[in-house]
Amino acid sequence: MGEEIFIKLRDCFTAGYTLPQYCIDNGIKKPLFVSEKKFELFLWEIHVQFYYDKRMTAQFSFIDADQATTNRPGHYGIIPKLTTTNFSKIKLDDFDAIILLTTKSVEAINIRIIRLAELEQFFIQKTYVEVPLLHFLQRHPKVKMFLTNFPPISRYKGYEELKSQLKDVYLLKRTISANKNGNVETQFDKLGYTNAQVLDILNASMTEIKTNIDGTTEIIGDDKNPFFGIRNGKRITAYQPESFQNKIYFVGTCHQYGNLSPFDKTIESYLQKMLNEHNLPYRVENEGQLLWNRYQDVFYNLNKLNPSPGDIIFVFIFNLHSIKDVIPFCDINDVFDPPHDFREVFCEFGGHVNELGYKLVAEKYFKFLTENNFFRDVEFNYPLPPPRYHRYGIPSWAEQGGVKSEIVNEELEAYKQQLKAKRPQIGALVMNCNPFTLGHQYLVEYAAARVDKLYIFVVEEDKSVFPFADRIELVRQGVKHFSNVEVLPSGKFIISQTTFSGYFNKASLQDVAVDSSEDVEIFGREIAPTLGITVRFAGEEPTDNVTRQYNETMKEILPRYGVEFCEIPRKEFDGEPISASKVRAALKVGDFDRIKKLVPETTLLYLRGRYSVSK
Repeated sequence: MGEEIFIKLRDCFTAGYTLPQYCIDNGIKKPLFVSEKKFELFLWEIHVQFYYDKRMTAQFSFIDADQATTNRPGHYGIIPKLTTTNFSKIKLDDFDAIILLTTKSVEAINIRIIRLAELEQFFIQKTYVEVPLLHFLQRHPKVKMFLTNFPPISRYKGYEELKSQLKDVYLLKRTISANKNGNVETQFDKLGYTNAQVLDILNASMTEIKTNIDGTTEIIGDDKNPFFGIRNGKRITAYQPESFQNKIYFVGTCHQYGNLSPFDKTIESYLQKMLNEHNLPYRVENEGQLLWNRYQDVFYNLNKLNPSPGDIIFVFIFNLHSIKDVIPFCDINDVFDPPHDFREVFCEFGGHVNELGYKLVAEKYFKFLTENNFFRDVEFNYPLPPPRYHRYGIPSWAEQGGVKSEIVNEELEAYKQQLKAKRPQIGALVMNCNPFTLGHQYLVEYAAARVDKLYIFVVEEDKSVFPFADRIELVRQGVKHFSNVEVLPSGKFIISQTTFSGYFNKASLQDVAVDSSEDVEIFGREIAPTLGITVRFAGEEPTDNVTRQYNETMKEILPRYGVEFCEIPRKEFDGEPISASKVRAALKVGDFDRIKKLVPETTLLYLRGRYSVSK
């Protein structure tokens, strides 16, 4: 057990939080560190921290030995030998705290004892929660953030009896799958679900997890599961309005994810429904993740957000809600107390609840927000995050993030904003143009009038009726009268078989959810900054479900990279949007009179040359 905790503490050391800083934060001036001989290497690491940090000193001892064997190798005499004494021989009056780097206990009177588990909890809260959250809030001023909790099943008298009655969900899944008659009794029967539906719910809650190169995880959706609802690695919230002023985000683990419930019966979906009923212009987003003990996932999801002033964020992390004196805390620990019956909501002995429980939680959050006027222009004054942790005797003013640096950073940020106002607006349009129509030309005209420079990327993948060489030339001829427009090939990284293969199979994908996030992520992260693109334009899509989902993905992801997304109303003819598919349909019957009304002169000449009237 000790080694596991030491790994976590070393992780915090890497982030910059050390034992000398811990002592200073907790008012400890004369610490005595007590360890076991087998943890000598870790005690040496602490000795190194105090040697380089000149603000205080510490003494070290072993509970089961007198001295360390030697100076650790490789330091060439720079760091002195670690001096230790057996704990039983130390005069405790010389110290104000004993910090145990062991799971063994010691006896001491009138002296503060800090045990290993307590040390671990403080380090994790400071490094994994408090500092990252405060830095996030500093980057996003006027965002309202709350920490929150979730009641454990052990809170309720009689929970042991209930746990014995609840079937293990993994065993339940296997049992239902093996039973062809569909008559297995489950804890979901009272909700009216059939065995087949329960199996869908269990499959949705035991889905595949993708591990990224940075160690974070994402959810991989199952488009065929009606209970799942996954898009771009996160769960969909039902009832979301198209028009809204601000967003409410839920960031956290399985309860925020809505484990063991359909996507339209999660906390987020229930809350969204209540907001709609009260005409409150908020859109709720589910940023939950499945794995409960991976703190980095929570902050990975949090830092992907690009919240606006006035947005609300609820953050839930198991056992890490005790910094409520730093960040406001929304306590829902009593949400299943009488008159509610906890037996009706808990559906799994590990503490997960069903949709009835999520509905009660959503009602609790709605009451909390309305009673405290958080839907109005209430602002919080969060404390500033600490500067980079003091290490190796460097004075605070000389460290990045110190007082002087904060002033410089504020002035620098203000100056950068002035410079940004002078920066030219550069836009982008991505088009397949199969072939180039008056609708495409209208989109270019609309976009070009709103930016200083407009790049048009023509899809280079040759999977269209008209070859790429012809399509890009038609675009160039059709936009040559715009002085601020440049036409470029899309390459292999913008709507290609590599980044968004579904685009080229649209006919067969109209009834399913498609994932175009990789394509949009590459554009926002790599393409846009290369050319200084600040806004991407696209035409509205009233008929093609795949393209409409692509627009939704751009609307969701691009702002995270500082790229605005602008959807342009489509140009119409005879009351219908002009589209390349309508041109292709007219070509099949040789209706050039109709084509003449849908395409520019340059495209018309090309089509007449390629397709004779007899065709």
